[in-house]
Amino acid sequence: MLEILPESQGNILGVKVSGRFTSRDYTEVLIPRLEPILEEHKGVRVLLYLKEDFQGWNLENLGDDGFGRRHLNDLEKIALVGASWRLRLKLHLGAPFIAGELRNFSRPELPEAWAWLRR
Repeated sequence: MLEILPESQGNILGVKVSGRFTSRDYTEVLIPRLEPILEEHKGVRVLLYLKEDFQGWNLENLGDDGFGRRHLNDLEKIALVGASWRLRLKLHLGAPFIAGELRNFSRPELPEAWAWLRR
């Protein structure tokens, strides 16, 4: 389940993820929030706050809409908050395929993650 964080503004989108992140979350929550940001700004900065009950993702058919491929280079920064070491490793292995920076933060470092995105 996704929840848009109220600190989101301008080209910065904060998302709290609990339970399992599904294709439905992607198409019905995330994409509708990202599209207007990308129409107004050159790039987007994303904070993913993974709650303690985060169970991973089920994103079958993710690339079918073409959104991810079209906007892969529009990700300026990604702040990953609260990820397990396994998830951090997986995402860092994929980091060379995006243009932006990826940085990990622990849950208590949430204010630092927001500050980093705003710089």
